[in-house]
Amino acid sequence: MSGDIVITKDDIYEKFGKALNVAGEGKTRRIFANALNRGGDMARTQVKRSLVSQTGIKYGLINKAVETKRANPNKLSYSLEATGNEMNLNLFAAKQGKKGVSAAPWKQRRVFKSTFIVPAYDGKVYKRTSPERGPVEPLFGPNIAREITKDPTVAKWKQVDGFTMKRVEHELIRLFKW
Repeated sequence: MSGDIVITKDDIYEKFGKALNVAGEGKTRRIFANALNRGGDMARTQVKRSLVSQTGIKYGLINKAVETKRANPNKLSYSLEATGNEMNLNLFAAKQGKKGVSAAPWKQRRVFKSTFIVPAYDGKVYKRTSPERGPVEPLFGPNIAREITKDPTVAKWKQVDGFTMKRVEHELIRLFKW
């Protein structure tokens, strides 16, 4: 999900206008960067958890595939970028059966007919493309980069606005020790 967290100036100036003017531009930018990072980190955790429940991919693999671009005083934006290829079915508790391989991508266990596991190739799942012995193709499940843009995960990302506004208020209170 390559989306930035957007803070509108209207909401903030309505609530904290005088305090921000007293703080000055440098401190204000630092306050916003801290607030974006904290709010973004909270949303990032929710997004990753949502991806685990949505796809069935283990948290560690999602953690490796999702890169965080944090805010700083010069660049006031926070984004998550998901990378990665298709995930082979062997990552979803694949088991060889008589009719084919049973695996649980997208948290739904089902049998993939006429498929088989090749132990020599890291236990990956394959299917024959013709009646002959040779040509086989791997079978894939969810792709993190595609799944991060789907609805349950996007809804978690949109919760960040509330987190961020609370953090701006908290950072101002910390600055002025109200």
